[in-house]
Amino acid sequence: MKPKKRFAILKWLRRAISWGLLALLLLALGRPDTFQGTIGVLSSLQFGQLMAGFFSHGEANLIGAFLSMAVLSAIFGRFFCGFICPMGAAMDLAFLARSRIRGHRFAFRPSRAFRLLVPVVLLGLFWLGLTLPFGQIEPYSLMAGPSVLTLLALVLAAFRGRAFCNALCPTGLVLRLISGSPALGLWLDPGTCLGCGACQRVCPASCLDGEGKYIDSGRCLLCLECASACPNGSLRFGRPKGPTGDPGKRRAFLRLAAGGTLAAGAFLTSPELRARALAIPEQAPILPPGALSLAHFNAHCSLCHTCVRACPNLALRPSPSGFTILRDKPVLDAYEGFCQYDCVVCSKVCPTGAIRPLSVEAKRLTKLGLADLDRDECVVVKNGTSCGACAELCPTGAVRMAVGPSGREEPTLDRDYCIGCGACQKACPVRPIAAIVVSGLAVQQTARPPRVLVTEDLTLDEEFPF
Repeated sequence: MKPKKRFAILKWLRRAISWGLLALLLLALGRPDTFQGTIGVLSSLQFGQLMAGFFSHGEANLIGAFLSMAVLSAIFGRFFCGFICPMGAAMDLAFLARSRIRGHRFAFRPSRAFRLLVPVVLLGLFWLGLTLPFGQIEPYSLMAGPSVLTLLALVLAAFRGRAFCNALCPTGLVLRLISGSPALGLWLDPGTCLGCGACQRVCPASCLDGEGKYIDSGRCLLCLECASACPNGSLRFGRPKGPTGDPGKRRAFLRLAAGGTLAAGAFLTSPELRARALAIPEQAPILPPGALSLAHFNAHCSLCHTCVRACPNLALRPSPSGFTILRDKPVLDAYEGFCQYDCVVCSKVCPTGAIRPLSVEAKRLTKLGLADLDRDECVVVKNGTSCGACAELCPTGAVRMAVGPSGREEPTLDRDYCIGCGACQKACPVRPIAAIVVSGLAVQQTARPPRVLVTEDLTLDEEFPF
């Protein structure tokens, strides 16, 4: 089989894998209750999420997965960007859709250090504990939580191909450092190359110099568009061989050495120590079970919002702007939903270790916050109305009904048994501020065993209690 035909088949195979993973991810995000396992598997393949877990000392399996992906990238180059990245797949679709309407040709663009300013700053802020900018532009987060930035990235891709990957993506920068001189990759045979420029015109990464007969391996995405377009079969896959005197390998070695030094320094510095000063918002929010502490959660969360979409009770929401440092990171909103007693879904799907995995037994004893009861605002005391909504929904017996000074049965609160799930606040009919409100803890604690034996999660009927 001729090289051009063979590479054309491989190109379409790559597209099928890339677009198939994108479609599967969109399906899983659209139906998180049905595809919880799928979300967990797909998110665990995302290099940016694994990188966030590595730099913030995530679980051992996340660190191992990141190192494995890094080693594979050092061998095969930026295969992640061409085969796995969901944002990359969407960008390819955006460009191809436009090119079908109006033809487009690419040109080689030499690498310039100033074009890396944005991803360098994003990674630096992430290291300091300010993870919001990183989470807003990291490719998996862009695709999992569509925003105006997602649309802008796709519009840019329609006109400039993979310019986002080269100049803006923090994941792309790290992969570029790792893949500057891969053991195996595409290379251009100068002895057979005709210099026609056909390969250069279809390269969406603008990393192929047809005249200089050179491929910038650090930017090559292994999309195989060039190899399938070459009329003479001059592109090869194997150990790259650059033209004589090519300084690319020396630059690649320096990039890899510098990147390795920075990565080691980032990993050896405690993320909680870096993030602690930035992790104290104006008011402690209720963090997801397994978040451990504000400092831990802020240092690990990459804003992919996978847990928000997977939460079966719609309790997790992006944090409002009132929590300055944690803005847009998932917190529990007890006016919208509450944390179900036996649910551990969020800890299963988190790809970075921001929410540590919990067993159901451990989850039942995890104290997310503490409730405060304003007896004077309770409808039993204030209006003389019979109500037991908060006690009815409390899964641990922390809120119970007892005859009080009002002569009626009214709620009583024992905070030793409270786990801060928010069920009482959600059920309370008093608005705009409930008579019983849960405040989060800076460090999650372990609660006392419940007073009552709960065999299944309670749910709140839309018509309950009035």
